[in-house]
Amino acid sequence: MKHFAWILVWVFSGAVVADDVIQESANGSINWSEGVIYAQGFGTSRQGLSEAQRKLLARRAALVDAQRNLLEITKGVRLTSMTKVVDQIVEQSTMATRVQGVIKGAVPIKEHYQNDIFTVTMAMSIGGELLYAVLPEPEDLVFELRPELHESLFKRVAARLDPAVIWFENQLFKPAYASQSFVIGGQSEADTARRIIQWIEQTQPQDVTQALRESVNEFASGEFSGLLIDASGVADFELATIPTIRDETGEVIYPTLDTSYSDIANKRGVSYDFDINDAVRNARVAQVPMIIKATQTYEGLSSDLVISKTAAARILASQSARNAMNQAGVMIVVAL
Repeated sequence: MKHFAWILVWVFSGAVVADDVIQESANGSINWSEGVIYAQGFGTSRQGLSEAQRKLLARRAALVDAQRNLLEITKGVRLTSMTKVVDQIVEQSTMATRVQGVIKGAVPIKEHYQNDIFTVTMAMSIGGELLYAVLPEPEDLVFELRPELHESLFKRVAARLDPAVIWFENQLFKPAYASQSFVIGGQSEADTARRIIQWIEQTQPQDVTQALRESVNEFASGEFSGLLIDASGVADFELATIPTIRDETGEVIYPTLDTSYSDIANKRGVSYDFDINDAVRNARVAQVPMIIKATQTYEGLSSDLVISKTAAARILASQSARNAMNQAGVMIVVAL
């Protein structure tokens, strides 16, 4: 990550200290925790006018300058590992028109006039209208994140996993007799049996039955309010509006076709924090987020985070975690 600072943020309604994740530029900044782009503009007016006229014209010039700077900062906002806003604008003229319209609606949040110089700071949300203006359609977005992902990973795995887990729960908790053979009743049960055999061979748990019971109990009773990815140890991760979460094989865990397109657009794909203790309390994932550790970025894609296959399976096995995640209930903790 580059150009990030742990800074004291002065909120204009009063001085408030916050350790927000902020990317600074010459004429503004991107607050990735708030999901807000800030830009400054400066304006002056010619002499020979009244004080009121000079102030009015200087303000107009400052607003135009701030909008121009806001557009430049917005162009650099990374959407995914492979796409920035500028890429979408260049490829489609309609998107450029939409973005310009969104910027014209940006709100001045601070104004100052002194010595014939007018200064204005404008703010614009990354989510909402801006993302609706530049995001591809849901199917195209998923295709961009993983071209070979023609069918949702969640649909393929969950459809197979849920009935299989219920079946194994019945197998584990009903009386077992040595004389009875282990009967597999269908393809989903056979697939799950193979997965369990592979897990036993790889991990060699001391008590297989107890370990399976714990997994079934977590599936049955675990209620998670969001997904919290600890990427504080991934030094080369680059902030993006919609980063991709993958397992070690490259399978996309988030986002997929099951992810709410409207939630991504309105809330942004994720939010960021420097402190895991603060992130746990963030309204996006509170009160009981599933905490997963990211290990690296994926094959040169700087905004694609990799989690272990075990962690991915844990997410896929939890209906509540999947539901929260697919409603953009995702936080990422990054390095200070």
